[in-house]
Amino acid sequence: MTKIICLGDSFTQGYLVEDKNYTRFLEKAGFLVRNLGVNGSTTEEMLARYKRFKAEEDDDILVVFGGTNDFLNGISAEFAYKNLKSILDMSNVSKKVLIIPSYVEEESIFPAYKMTNDKIDLLYEIFKEDLSHRKDTYMIDARKVQGRFIDGIHLASDFHEKLTEEILRIIND
Repeated sequence: MTKIICLGDSFTQGYLVEDKNYTRFLEKAGFLVRNLGVNGSTTEEMLARYKRFKAEEDDDILVVFGGTNDFLNGISAEFAYKNLKSILDMSNVSKKVLIIPSYVEEESIFPAYKMTNDKIDLLYEIFKEDLSHRKDTYMIDARKVQGRFIDGIHLASDFHEKLTEEILRIIND
């Protein structure tokens, strides 16, 4: 059975969608999934968490989904990139999937949301160049995955179902 480790923040944990998030849909598709998603995690926290679990890594696929919390907290795209790149570099799995975060729903009363989306765009641009040199790493752009917002940041189960389809395309390729 193929083993997948999913590292991330609230999207990976399943915040507000519980058992209808992408990690659970991957389990239902027949994969053994280790969910290392923690609500509110920054990429720095994800890196520290992955270092702790890496020693026991015997997984086949790594899925990394994070960055939104960095940007909501004023952290630069470059810093998030360095953390995410470190995670990808230290992994020995045969396939790595990096998920660029989805946009947050912009509202005029929350100017930080616009800045967050700008940083998500920059993270994509940085990784687009970086990943062109990697043979074992694939990128999913969650900005292009449709779904309904629950609270302006988190997306409903319809998003997670479509994201799972994108992950499965890569896994089965």
